[in-house]
Amino acid sequence: MKIKFHLSEKFINFGFFLITGISVLILNLYPVWYLKKNAPEGRTYNMVHNNVQDYHFYQALMNEGAGGSWLIYDPYTSESHQPSIIFSYFTWLGKISRVFNISYVYTYHLARILGSILFFIAAFKLLSVIKLPHKRLAWLFFLFTPPLFTLRAVGDKLDKIPYMYWWTGMDPVRRASYLPHHMIGAFLLIWSVILILRFFYSGKIKYIVFTSIVALPMAFVHTPSLLILLIILPPSIIIWLLLRLLTSGNINKKPVMFLAFALFWTLSLLFLAFMVSQTDKGFPWSQYREWERNLQYPLNKELIGALGILFPLAVIGIIYSLLSLRFDRIFIAVWFVLPFLLIPLSSKFSISNIRLIQGIPYLSEAILAILGIDFLILLLKKFYKKFIPFRLPLSLSGSIYVLLGLVFLVHAYPSLIWSIKDSIREFSPIFGNVYLDNRLFNAFDYINDNYPQKTLTLGTFYTGNYLPVYTHTVSFIGHSGYTDKLSEKESLVFKFFEHKMAPEEAKSFILDNRITLVFQGPEEKPIYSGYLYPDVLKPVYDRQEATLYVLK
Repeated sequence: MKIKFHLSEKFINFGFFLITGISVLILNLYPVWYLKKNAPEGRTYNMVHNNVQDYHFYQALMNEGAGGSWLIYDPYTSESHQPSIIFSYFTWLGKISRVFNISYVYTYHLARILGSILFFIAAFKLLSVIKLPHKRLAWLFFLFTPPLFTLRAVGDKLDKIPYMYWWTGMDPVRRASYLPHHMIGAFLLIWSVILILRFFYSGKIKYIVFTSIVALPMAFVHTPSLLILLIILPPSIIIWLLLRLLTSGNINKKPVMFLAFALFWTLSLLFLAFMVSQTDKGFPWSQYREWERNLQYPLNKELIGALGILFPLAVIGIIYSLLSLRFDRIFIAVWFVLPFLLIPLSSKFSISNIRLIQGIPYLSEAILAILGIDFLILLLKKFYKKFIPFRLPLSLSGSIYVLLGLVFLVHAYPSLIWSIKDSIREFSPIFGNVYLDNRLFNAFDYINDNYPQKTLTLGTFYTGNYLPVYTHTVSFIGHSGYTDKLSEKESLVFKFFEHKMAPEEAKSFILDNRITLVFQGPEEKPIYSGYLYPDVLKPVYDRQEATLYVLK
């Protein structure tokens, strides 16, 4: 007796989603695991996966939250300033760390992985909502589409490097689990798109109400995601209206729907404006506007190459979407195209051009590429039926999609390998702020046991960057964006640790800047290995790896 097993389409899709999603997350986490496993004896790899300064900044904010703060203060400058709600969700993570007794680094990585899982679920759901053909291939495109490679001068030789290698949000391995707030922002953006499409096709007001509710945390967690949504919604509606009027003369939608969209858009704009208003509170929060104006990347030279081999197919998909007259497909096309068209104007609007590619372009590109392929196959089928007198063993479209999937994976493989190797290469050098000397944790414990919160501490730049993660201190310098007057301060700090100040000058420097504690650790002792200013400073903690001083 033969037993037949029948797997439902939903089960197959779920299994495919699970296997591929877990696979790309494993690829993302592998460099961190590898580097931690191979850390030098006596040192702890801090599991950094991105910009080291910002990585420590986020965990310093978590430390503030564990210490009782809800709003954040700048842990890298000595000047008085107002606390802010910007990035304050990291204080929540710190409270979670404290409640469950989990280290900040593990809580941070759990947050970004959880954000990635939610992001993947939302993306897979969107593919179902828009009833996309060949959803599994679209999912592969979304997960693994890599930038093209180009030749770049690296030292004295040419090397193959992906376009936009400097922006980890485009790399298929790194973008799978990027910064926690980026992943949550991407999840909320996709979920908002799903709700908007539900509202458009059902007319049920609950969907636009839910979208309005989602807009608030999206503005708070990742403002660029809400900005993208506000940019693309009105043109999508206008283009759909114009195409409907030109083709059929019938809109077939109640005016109340468009009023609801207008109210949602206005409310979301207010949320966005509120978050922008937080940059009016002086340094360091005012720095964000300056960064936005000046942070302009060479996207005109890099973007098309970074979009990879799917870009020509996506262009065909855009045309096919407009011809379909379907709002969901028009929305996806506008989502992909419009932010790119606005890139040349970004500086005029005082925003960084990189914000305009933070709307998950590789998702909309994957969807449009499938539509482009579908359109080409329709044309091929017509040609096939007309000119080929015999039948193939498989359907033409099925054969083409299987072949495309295999070719795509072969194409993506070198980029995946490059990304993993590059992540390992980037953080392999044994720098003291990436691989901490384990003995330093005794010094950190001493500070936490004997000094109050927000104790202003003097160390060199790299020490100042990691100290607020492990101690409840504020660093005199420690971040290129969050230390006020950094260049001026850094020259004084280096002179101090070179032991080139006169005793009275050193004392005035400490008193004038309200410095309580001087940290002479692995970054500082190679500059001057002896005791610092013995007529002025008194060692309160003295070990081979670190000496801590206070004024006599």
